Amino acid sequence: AQGHGVPEVQYAIRKLGGRIRARVAAVKALASAISIGSGGSVGREGPIVQIGSSLGSTVGQAVGLGPEQTRIMVAAGAAGAIGATFNAPIAGVMFAMEVILGSFAARSFGLVVIASVTATAISQAVLGRAPAFELIEPFTLVSEWEFFLYLALGVFTGLIALAYVQSVYFFEDSFDAWKLSPGWKALIGGLGVGALGFFGSPHIFGVGHEGVELALRGDLALTLMLGLVLLKILATSVTLGAGGSGGVFAPALFIGAMAGGAFGKAANQVLPNLTAPPGAYALVGMAALIAAAAHAPITGIIILFEMTDNYRIILPLMFAVVVAHLMASAIYQDSIYSIKLRRRGALAAPKQEMGVLDLLLV
Repeated sequence: AQGHGVPEVQYAIRKLGGRIRARVAAVKALASAISIGSGGSVGREGPIVQIGSSLGSTVGQAVGLGPEQTRIMVAAGAAGAIGATFNAPIAGVMFAMEVILGSFAARSFGLVVIASVTATAISQAVLGRAPAFELIEPFTLVSEWEFFLYLALGVFTGLIALAYVQSVYFFEDSFDAWKLSPGWKALIGGLGVGALGFFGSPHIFGVGHEGVELALRGDLALTLMLGLVLLKILATSVTLGAGGSGGVFAPALFIGAMAGGAFGKAANQVLPNLTAPPGAYALVGMAALIAAAAHAPITGIIILFEMTDNYRIILPLMFAVVVAHLMASAIYQDSIYSIKLRRRGALAAPKQEMGVLDLLLV
């Protein structure tokens, strides 16, 4: 149950015909609740994707579906999980197609949409329809000159995303190399994260949505946000390396918000009349860092639009996301998810899930 869960789902799609054991859902839910509740610096999205995918796989196997149909059930479970968790049904679909299946084949799309819409509708009926992050004002582009700043922000967040990915796997490999029992590793990791929060900032504990909201409101100082970028990267890396169970998506949102917020604060001080509030840069930084770390630009664009319900910022959002993604993928070919797949020889998507353009060499 340790780790962030999404690579395990991708592996099941590519190598196991979509088969995931039923007990994964229960074990992952409990392990992640303990990790997050005790202050581990991880997110909810990885566990809920694994839980939803496990439920989809279990249903598919129970009714005797073949491998191709079971894979679609796994993707449908992941889409419903993301849609309901973030109140973002379109992003749920995009995540399932772009990250989980690695294909936009039409025969999968309709069923994934139905699952995401259904799950989100039920979630909204119980939890309400408010976006995941409430903005105090709608952000927009103040001046066309800002595109140069958003270009720089894309480069900046792309480089930070690379540092985040490398740090996570460096600490995972370092903990794995230690000849210690899992209990001792967990103890060391817990003490390490606790020390980072105690001597650094308590904002790094848990999912971190409160810190993101402060960055979106522009309530944090520039130096604090820069410090939180480093602290959150370290805390998440140590949590996962020590065997914690949780996702890397929410920490990426936090790191992106802090990096973007700090960039926006600096831009405001230099060009006060030509720049949007720091919160606008924090919002764009969140999407850009997600896209760069996960190599999922479509998901990054859509999920931040849905999580904030702010369409006016969509042009700089799209621009910075693509720049960050191109920057990160040009320097390092793997995403935070695909590194594990490459190590296990499972990068290629199943051919029956690929569209014609995926199969033909032009």
